[in-house]
Amino acid sequence: MDRTAWIVVAFCVIGLVLWEIYLAKQMAPRPAPVSVAAGQTSPTATPAILAPSPLPTPVAEAAPGIAPTPSFAEKIETLRNSDVELRLTNRGGGIKEAVLLRQIAEKGQRVVLNSDQSAPIGAILEQPSTPTLPEFTASAESNSVVQFERMTAEQVAVRKKFFFEKSPENKDNYVIEMDVNLENRGDKSYQSSGYFVALGSAAPIHPRDYPSYTRLVWCIDGRAKGIDVGWFGSSSGFVGLGQRAARPYYQESIAGAEWVAVSNQFFITLIAPLTAKAAGIWGKHFDIERAPDQKLLGVEGALGMPAFELQPGQTTALALKSTLARSFTIASRNFRTMRPRSWTSGYSKSSASFCSTS
Repeated sequence: MDRTAWIVVAFCVIGLVLWEIYLAKQMAPRPAPVSVAAGQTSPTATPAILAPSPLPTPVAEAAPGIAPTPSFAEKIETLRNSDVELRLTNRGGGIKEAVLLRQIAEKGQRVVLNSDQSAPIGAILEQPSTPTLPEFTASAESNSVVQFERMTAEQVAVRKKFFFEKSPENKDNYVIEMDVNLENRGDKSYQSSGYFVALGSAAPIHPRDYPSYTRLVWCIDGRAKGIDVGWFGSSSGFVGLGQRAARPYYQESIAGAEWVAVSNQFFITLIAPLTAKAAGIWGKHFDIERAPDQKLLGVEGALGMPAFELQPGQTTALALKSTLARSFTIASRNFRTMRPRSWTSGYSKSSASFCSTS
């Protein structure tokens, strides 16, 4: 080769090395400080919003799946419209599975979002890496509403309602609202150092789906960011640069995300706090074995929310303004144009939808 060719080759090698260094820096989580002003307690005992505590850092990798099997029997309640069937569990009071009635996967089976090995969508967790799913008592108010209730050891009554959002459309009705109310029935102030809301999990629909589409995604200031399941694996790097060991979890404190989601190549489950922003992100991958020689990867996620305080004697009506009773939306998978479908100001409602990518 002549001199010019050697120069071109040298520049290409330098470019590859710089690219690997750049990717290594981009893949590592960059925690950002979260500044949330402390709230003030009103004479009517409005819940105070405290500055969020740092999200705990996991110290060991947990096996795929949720917490050990509880001592109580699982009970399933069902909500259904023409587009989606929700299977709600009393374990954590959330959505165990969402069956898309108009979407077909392999072998003529319907698409199912979330896995029974993951935390239910909408479950409130103290630490998603070791989730505790307490027993809720379910009651069906009607064919269109399911309510869960439980009393905590601190004498805080927790009530959740799941129901479909009213829509004039006859199709693509994937929005499910979740009302959460808290009532402090104790004689002491109840304080939480922060909590997580489970996103459930996402997994490939077909064996040949691109792994890069199985992702944990979030949006800050209108810009979507995310990691795919490859982030968790080890890497040998390039010519000794960018080497890393396998990583069990992704966990990051953030300055505020409009929404957080888990997705595969075709579907997404997205949760968006409407009056506040997520203060943290958590995710992990898990193995899926569909055949002895076929192993796929899924991703499970949760969004972190700030600390809060409930004063003694606070009623259900006041709980409508607490940080535990927010609005959420789970919507379609076009990250550039995605907007929550119920962007309102109420603390008491949550809405969720399950959609395919067009």
